[in-house]
Amino acid sequence: MSATAYLTIVQQLLTRYGMSTYVAFGNLGNLLTIAIFAQKSQRLNPCSFYLLWMTVCNLVCLDVGIVPIIFSLDHLDISTVSVVSCKLQFYIRHASFQMMRHYKVLACIDRFALSSLNMTIRGFSQYKVAKRMVIIGGIFWILVVIFFAAVRTVENHSCNIFDDLYALIYTIYYLIFAGILPPFLIMLFSLLVMRNLKQMRARITPTGENVSQHLPVANKLRKRDRDLLKMVLVEVLFYVLSTLPFSIFLVYKIITDDWVKSKERKQIETFINYMAQSFMMYFNTALPFYIYIFTSASFRKQTMGIFAKFYAFITGKPFGVEEPGRTIVTIK
Repeated sequence: MSATAYLTIVQQLLTRYGMSTYVAFGNLGNLLTIAIFAQKSQRLNPCSFYLLWMTVCNLVCLDVGIVPIIFSLDHLDISTVSVVSCKLQFYIRHASFQMMRHYKVLACIDRFALSSLNMTIRGFSQYKVAKRMVIIGGIFWILVVIFFAAVRTVENHSCNIFDDLYALIYTIYYLIFAGILPPFLIMLFSLLVMRNLKQMRARITPTGENVSQHLPVANKLRKRDRDLLKMVLVEVLFYVLSTLPFSIFLVYKIITDDWVKSKERKQIETFINYMAQSFMMYFNTALPFYIYIFTSASFRKQTMGIFAKFYAFITGKPFGVEEPGRTIVTIK
């Protein structure tokens, strides 16, 4: 068996079993995360509100981006059936991806603002501000992505941008607004958060005015907000790792597009593109719930609370009700 034939088989297996598995677990995790962050006590926290809309975008990206790929293994590729389906499928998934990245950056900025000792900067960490930023970001990307959806078309059973100029514009745009700017801003504000926490610990003393002035901020960060900070930072790490390979591949593709390549090399590049653009990048949209579960005790407790409510809804009685001869510990 040739190397190219082997890569084709590996790609099909990864799509049929790998993608199917993480789509199933990703949908379950995203729905549970939405159920947790949609609760009034959670969504009124600005960071939780950003995470809620990030998760909604993850859910859309996962299903609109991956389900058609799995479906195409045994049926027609939905994205190449017509020019309309090509443009629409790209538009929905890419707009959702960009909004997700936008809200991820805002979540980091919110953590920076909350940990700041400057009252003016702390004013950014408010629910009303988060609502405005979510709406503005959503409208912005809905309008921007229209152009890149409009220039896509179908050729040789492929939905892509075939005009060289537009392809170059898209590559530059993607590198800046997906591959460089979001990770840079995320890492910048993460470092600023660390600096704020260090300054806060240095300025809070056992007695004096500093205690009354800065202790409320410190107390907030020791509770739910510290957990949210940890959740955001770990998720950011996975985002950077899953996005970087495709950014590198785009640069390589632009540099080598005019080169004469063998059939084997083209097949290898196709496989690398599949791994970087599809398998790894979409895998990131299925991970957040499981990242939160492993990094946050409070999130685990909230998840148990959701299961308890589901149990009460199904059985008609609260979880933890005592029965004759049996005692059940109630989850609070």
